[in-house]
Amino acid sequence: MADLDFSDLSPDAAPDRDAFKRAVADIDADRVSVAGPVPALGAVLAALHRRERLDIAVAWTPSTDPLASGLSRTLGLDHRGRLSGESAGSTRTLSLIRDDQGGVLLARGRITSIPKAANASGPTRPRFGAQIYHDDQRVADGQIQRVDVLPDWSGEDRLKVNVHKQLWRRGEITLGRAIQVACDEARIEIDGVPFPRPMTKWTWYADPRLRWTLISA
Repeated sequence: MADLDFSDLSPDAAPDRDAFKRAVADIDADRVSVAGPVPALGAVLAALHRRERLDIAVAWTPSTDPLASGLSRTLGLDHRGRLSGESAGSTRTLSLIRDDQGGVLLARGRITSIPKAANASGPTRPRFGAQIYHDDQRVADGQIQRVDVLPDWSGEDRLKVNVHKQLWRRGEITLGRAIQVACDEARIEIDGVPFPRPMTKWTWYADPRLRWTLISA
């Protein structure tokens, strides 16, 4: 088993590109163990997909930040990376949630407006214009506050989309395989990591042709 240790990585940062390339370049095993926050696991899965090596089983020892803790519980992992109630070597086959920029989504995607003030965040952000389709259902067409996208690991090839149209109001939740967004310039957040530039189009989708294998550490 190849061991990749990203335990020092901040939960709101992607792995350093050059260091990550060196770390994954020589993977030549049927299993890989990843330690660290959610973005590290996502980067490894994206790299395996690019190399057409999703046949490699992946063990994950999660970090202790809230996003990693929440995802590990959802996937049935304990703090050591063991699948709950299972022995070492047990596996679970999961959907691969992709975006149109080559990334992988595991815990939460979020789309918000670009703040006008440098210190603006959260509920202080203004609304922005967006047209959003979740599969063939139009879930937004106008001004919205934000969009949250969560892989639904209780099902297969399914995303839970929550469109918040007004501040402090309950969002409208839908289930489906793919979300397509056309919008004013917006901030995209992938598993806690901001995309490096504003975007006016975005897609997340559960690719039914692809699966990855989570293995108990």
